[in-house]
Amino acid sequence: MVFSVQQIKFEFLTYIKEFGGRAGDWRVGLAADAPAALFGAQKVDPEADVWLWKPALSAAAARTVFRYMTEQFHVPPAEGATDGACVFLFRRGGGA
Repeated sequence: MVFSVQQIKFEFLTYIKEFGGRAGDWRVGLAADAPAALFGAQKVDPEADVWLWKPALSAAAARTVFRYMTEQFHVPPAEGATDGACVFLFRRGGGA
């Protein structure tokens, strides 16, 4: 299942509100393979960290979400994760 730009933005903002922290505590990125990017390249701990990823309708749609999160909501980009049709969001440490 793929998600629209609005669906992904809504879910990401809901996640940030639910788990707390400042926008700068989170990271957002793009990847063709989100699990590999999250748990491999970004070294997100699936048990201790808070994370979410969604496949977008297209790479262009994913970039729209990425730009919104980084430019409008001021979530820093994940290092080296700026291409692909999946958008991911994470924050280190599970507790709010």
